[in-house]
Amino acid sequence: MADQDSKSSEYKVAIASTDGETVNQHYGKAEKFYIYSINDEVGYDFVEERYVEPVCMDGAHEISRMKKSVLRFTDCRYIVVSRLGTAANAALSAAGITAMELPGSIDDAILHVWKYNQIQNLFN
Repeated sequence: MADQDSKSSEYKVAIASTDGETVNQHYGKAEKFYIYSINDEVGYDFVEERYVEPVCMDGAHEISRMKKSVLRFTDCRYIVVSRLGTAANAALSAAGITAMELPGSIDDAILHVWKYNQIQNLFN
């Protein structure tokens, strides 16, 4: 499960991007994620670039590689990608991480995540 309390107003988001401006990578093919810290009341800040070993091998996924990949994001509440397969979505969900397909600008993606988080907190 993701390390951050679901009611906390501060959380991290991992974004799959090649250029740090757009969400343009498939989860399984991404080599780099941009990590942002979001504070629901204040805004967001870039934290780091996180490099990972891609888990997609021509459409196939090795379970051990998928688990290792997911472990790299246990400090994140959300992962934002341009595309996401069902196996990756299931593995992330099992770890308490919400994955979202939000291709486009990183700023727009963060705004969507923020709105989604606000709605989720209405039900907690």
